[in-house]
Amino acid sequence: MIFLSFLLASLVSVSGFSPEFQPPSCGIGAETAGGGVRAFSMGGISAGVPDSNMVSAANPAASAWAVNTGLSWGTKVRETEDLAWSGASAFPDVSVIMPLPLRLQFSAILSNRSRINREDTTVFDTGSGTIKWTGGSGESYLGVTARVSDHLAFSLGGKCFFASAMGDAVTSPDNPGISVLLSSSYRDDLSFSPSWGPVFGAFMNTRHFSAGFSIVTDRSGDLEVQRSYMGDSSADTTFNYSVPGELSAGISAHVHPRVLAGVDFFARKNLNLLGHVTEEGSYIASGLEFMPGLGFRIRGGFRAMDGLWRDGASRYSGGIGYLVSGGKASLDIGVSYETWGADESETVVFASIRASENWLGR
Repeated sequence: MIFLSFLLASLVSVSGFSPEFQPPSCGIGAETAGGGVRAFSMGGISAGVPDSNMVSAANPAASAWAVNTGLSWGTKVRETEDLAWSGASAFPDVSVIMPLPLRLQFSAILSNRSRINREDTTVFDTGSGTIKWTGGSGESYLGVTARVSDHLAFSLGGKCFFASAMGDAVTSPDNPGISVLLSSSYRDDLSFSPSWGPVFGAFMNTRHFSAGFSIVTDRSGDLEVQRSYMGDSSADTTFNYSVPGELSAGISAHVHPRVLAGVDFFARKNLNLLGHVTEEGSYIASGLEFMPGLGFRIRGGFRAMDGLWRDGASRYSGGIGYLVSGGKASLDIGVSYETWGADESETVVFASIRASENWLGR
């Protein structure tokens, strides 16, 4: 959907912190997979699907044949059992494509990856309390794609993980009559410095068949924990963290002149962040796109997850797109229904707009 290996669960006994620092029990929070609305509507496939309108978060090389400079913007609305997302607007998904001379292309992506909305109970030697955590993480990509032939392209760039969270705590001593060096309330601010790592992608595009893959390497950065008490006192400390890499691969084919079908595979190692472990795993997605004409696109897909942030989850999705002025602009909307666990479910609506211009006169 990503990632993290850092901080042993023994984040205790930090100098200057009283009570000791307790990270959010959900780690960096409830995750979501990145990608544009077209991929979302088609079950999540994009690593092996050629796309001349939006940058693929799974494989930026897939948009190597774009001729227009374009900007897309999208956002999601959820009805979900996951309290981290309930009542919260998602960070927008933004992508930029800019064709350059010499068959080169600049690509950029900014998307949301997780959200924290959790209240934890903290217990320490002399008392107890509650901590209300809010925040989340995002991811960006900057890179260049080179089309080395009519059918083959490679991309090279960097992917950046960044995050922040704020925990407001209210504590009280077990024995109010005993004087303790403890504030009645404090705030912990967690700030993850941007962690960059190389991304390599490859894509083969023929008239009837396409395939591609992308590899993201491990990334590392610093986590700063800063505490502010009600008075003027404060404390801070810094830890190192690392983001393990991930693999995306996919294939697609025009099974009919008006029908495109594809399959994607995504995998990553387990995520251990702030003492919270998300198991390693993978998902397989399949989808199709029907082009009836008059600028319309009808899409559908399915995704099955094994491990990761929603082990055993099944997601069905569909959507529609409309091209304006022969493709200079577009409006896309998708909807998905996902189930996991005992009786947990989520419905997501994803809408996006795109505008483009042919600056190079191709």
